[in-house]
Amino acid sequence: MKTIVRKNIIALSMVVMIIGSMFIGSNKVYAASDDTVVYITKTGECYHSDGCSSLRKSKIATTLKSAVDKGYRPCSKCHPGTLDAASTSATATKAATTTKAATAATAVNSAVEALKKYKGNTKDFNAYTYYTNYTDLQTTIGADGDKLLKHFNEFGKAEGRVAK
Repeated sequence: MKTIVRKNIIALSMVVMIIGSMFIGSNKVYAASDDTVVYITKTGECYHSDGCSSLRKSKIATTLKSAVDKGYRPCSKCHPGTLDAASTSATATKAATTTKAATAATAVNSAVEALKKYKGNTKDFNAYTYYTNYTDLQTTIGADGDKLLKHFNEFGKAEGRVAK
């Protein structure tokens, strides 16, 4: 009888520990490193975890450090995590971060708009269309017309990507 009670107590303790571990820290997750992948949108102010409902219209992969440096804040729906104190010590005040993000967004928007007039645009290739159609190119190549054209010629055509 004592053995059965002891086994039941051990089993119950294990269940409680497993369930407890699911809830402890669920409100705030700390990233192990600055290179944790998070997602941003073209127009939002937050960064998100993969699968967040806020990523329906656009989803641009970036690192957690980059998102924080650009002034993005964690999504309140998906709780994607934050940098630990050591990683955030270099982060400026909220006002400075917001200004930095606005400046970066303006620079990115200018570069993207410049793709409309890219010298390499033809009837078969438009750098702006190619860039805006593929979020993976936005994060890996960026708004560089020459690199986008090179990618299209080397990989995009074979992959069936649309660039007109």
